[in-house]
Amino acid sequence: MQGDVIVVGSGPAGIVVALELANAGHEVILVESGGLRFSGHSQYLGDTPYFDPRVHAAMSQCTRRQIGGTSTIWGGRCVPYDPLDFDERPYISDSSWPVSYQEIAKYFQRACDWFLCGDAEFDIRNIPEVTQKSIVPQLPDGEILTSRLERWSLPTKFGQEYLRELNSCTRIKVVHGLTCTEIECDDSGRRVTGILAKTLGRKRVRLKSRAYVLACGGLETTRLLMASDRKHVGGIGNHSGLLGKFYMGHISGRIAKARFGTPPKQTIYGFDRDAKGIYLRRRFSFAREFHHEKRLPNIVGWLANPDIYDPAHGSGVLSFAYLMLTSPVVGKFLASEAIRAAARGGLSRRIVFPHVVNMLRDMPSTLFFISNFGYRRFISRRKIPGFFVYSKSNVYPLHYHGEQMPNRDSRVSLAEDCDVLGLRKLKIDLRYTARDIDGVIRAHQYWDEYLRKHSCGYLEYIASDLQASVWEQAADGFHQIGTTRMSEYPDSGVVGKHCNVHGFDDLFIASSSVFVTSGQANSTFTIVAFALRLADYLRSVVLQK
Repeated sequence: MQGDVIVVGSGPAGIVVALELANAGHEVILVESGGLRFSGHSQYLGDTPYFDPRVHAAMSQCTRRQIGGTSTIWGGRCVPYDPLDFDERPYISDSSWPVSYQEIAKYFQRACDWFLCGDAEFDIRNIPEVTQKSIVPQLPDGEILTSRLERWSLPTKFGQEYLRELNSCTRIKVVHGLTCTEIECDDSGRRVTGILAKTLGRKRVRLKSRAYVLACGGLETTRLLMASDRKHVGGIGNHSGLLGKFYMGHISGRIAKARFGTPPKQTIYGFDRDAKGIYLRRRFSFAREFHHEKRLPNIVGWLANPDIYDPAHGSGVLSFAYLMLTSPVVGKFLASEAIRAAARGGLSRRIVFPHVVNMLRDMPSTLFFISNFGYRRFISRRKIPGFFVYSKSNVYPLHYHGEQMPNRDSRVSLAEDCDVLGLRKLKIDLRYTARDIDGVIRAHQYWDEYLRKHSCGYLEYIASDLQASVWEQAADGFHQIGTTRMSEYPDSGVVGKHCNVHGFDDLFIASSSVFVTSGQANSTFTIVAFALRLADYLRSVVLQK
């Protein structure tokens, strides 16, 4: 198979690059390991037994091998990286990006268009239809901010949303059920001569093009590079010895509740909507200058529901949600495996009777929730991302979500055994450090001080040993970042500033694996911003040669 560009992987990044280039007149082959629908046989190719389940989720929960990739199971949260993430931060080692925030920010609106999440406006102060600008009254923006927000897409499942366009575009050939197993190079080791691929029936195919884009996810992209080691020790891109290293995700969890002293009905605990009907959600964050002054990692917090598995919350709505999500019959149709696992709360058995009692005691609210939320979540095209329960006592759990600092000892590598196609499996060693834990604890201290300073409330810690609690909750795997990190020079990274593998002018990566830092944001939105930037570079420079 031959084309101008071969794109490996049909998640959001792969679909965006493919359609952008095809619409510009280039012949594109879009290769997907899975099919149009989920298949356990294809999904199993990415499984590995080599990970610590206390720290990293199973790959079956984190990824999807099918048209649309992991967007088939995501919630739709759209948050860009912050200017802070691209700043020089001497207090965070190995955090220097070779590109600026301004270079990426100019793609935010195009990314919003692809996600169908409205305008690229992420500050509530610039949205006039939302009148209350702070989470609670009399809490101004200062060193602590409550005006920064996230936008929510439909959620946009790229495989469903753009399949008709992919099929109708005469310049795109979509090939699914084909897994790339090796990148071949010429004798110089600096140009790609083709990509070898196999079907599940072990039919062999060679793909050839002028340029190659790997968009097969944060870890599968790295795995393919590592497996292509005929002419490169440790795999293509391992010239610096850093391929697979600096593996990052995020650190998240709960160690405190926000207890507000303001009028309860004036607390913004749920979603706002803008003039276009886009769902918005606010969060606690820090001013850019305050981050630098206090040498803080990038971290945010948002108001959340009580743990739904604990019937002590007394809410019929939460109990109904728990029973539905944990139902062995209904649950799999309502949410992803990861969300259902969180709903179970690690309990060995399903609790039923106390939750039924909550529903009976709170029947009016429960019935209203079923009808109202059911329509907005499962029938409306723009689905409400979730639900939040009002607290009469004005006390809400505070969920934190922060960056995991770069650490070269946190890594992935290849195991000795192989999958059914002969590709070596991954070994995953995701590591958190004491500095990650310290950043979480200090952030809560500053949030607490700010609430008290403005007489709006305070934080009430729910753990007696904060360090132990943060360590216990430190886990990820859903946001796979850093294993093909971007750098100005070849000796300090895997890819250059145009996402080309150092030393190659025909091999590119469209994945969060190129990110130097993890930021506070989940990576999907920024992945697409980088994919758009890469598509522009391929169109204007590489394919013009």
